[in-house]
Amino acid sequence: MRVLIATPYFWPRIGGMENYARFLARGLAEAGWEVTVVCGDVTVQRPVRTQVDNLAVWRLPIWKVVSNTPINLAWCWWLRRIIQIERPDVVNAHTPVPFMVDVVTWAAGKRPVAITYHAATLFKPDGLAMNLITRGYLLMQRLTLGRARAIIAVSPYVSEQLERWRSKITVVSNAVTEVGAPRTTPGSGLIFVNNLEPTHRWKGLDLLLDALAILKRETTTITLTVVGDGTDRPRYEQRVRELGLDHMVRFAGLQAGPERDAFIRQAAALVLYSTTANDAFPTVMLEAWAQGATVVAAAIGSLPSLVDNDVTGLLVEPNNADALADRLRAAMADPAHLASLGEAGRQLVAEKYTWPGQVARTQAVFENLARLSR
Repeated sequence: MRVLIATPYFWPRIGGMENYARFLARGLAEAGWEVTVVCGDVTVQRPVRTQVDNLAVWRLPIWKVVSNTPINLAWCWWLRRIIQIERPDVVNAHTPVPFMVDVVTWAAGKRPVAITYHAATLFKPDGLAMNLITRGYLLMQRLTLGRARAIIAVSPYVSEQLERWRSKITVVSNAVTEVGAPRTTPGSGLIFVNNLEPTHRWKGLDLLLDALAILKRETTTITLTVVGDGTDRPRYEQRVRELGLDHMVRFAGLQAGPERDAFIRQAAALVLYSTTANDAFPTVMLEAWAQGATVVAAAIGSLPSLVDNDVTGLLVEPNNADALADRLRAAMADPAHLASLGEAGRQLVAEKYTWPGQVARTQAVFENLARLSR
């Protein structure tokens, strides 16, 4: 069986969708599938067939990036040609980043397409013009989702947002490759993990810094490690200086794999303080749980359906630095309780959110599509 996985970006770029596509591809290959990946890549000037994790990866040049969406009109021809060369039984397109999913669904012709949907909403705080463009794209997306033979939602919350196509939806959540051992000592401090680009300001680091500025007025030993990098990092570092948080906040830069796990394992809690409902199922939440760190999350979008408040994590009123400061103050004052929440999260991940199980669920969807298309 052959599958072509189409994703706007792919490894070594790091992100929730990129990691999902990578580990799914690896898992399918280990299960005996012939896997080919196609993605956009700003570093190439022409289509190039490379190897990653012993997978064939076609990298297509990007003409322009609009609000994190890579675009090249030539993809219409190139994707059709790649599908003719690779002859997949199933095409798996990852979205909601537009364009790639729409083009490859068209280029697939009569081959069955399964779309993996990664976001709860496409709307972001990018201004009126961008939201008008988004509304227009949603009309095109209806055609793309309607053409797909199957839709894989990464969380039950995402499935609910796609109610129109419920008859062909299967939920296959994000997952982790490894689950750490139970902690023998509690972690200390807070950690924030994310891409530090302007397009990701909705992840809430500014509000977290505001909350720390509130706590700074008190006698507190709370510290924050920011893991990630991007063009917005100098602005965040400047805010830290302006707020007088130099002694509380450190920037650790981009970390991946075991190195990032080590940072998370040292922390008492990971803060997920999204300002919009865009997070469908943040992979970093699973990575935190897998290492026994408590998750402190904004009660917005899918997060309340994923975090069992005061059982596997703590929920906070969104978009409110004072509420976040109050929650962090109380949480960090009780390290034993934080540790118990982190252990509950670790056990949850071990039971439900590892890649072998998610690959098997996805494989069943693909096999069914291939069988029905014969």
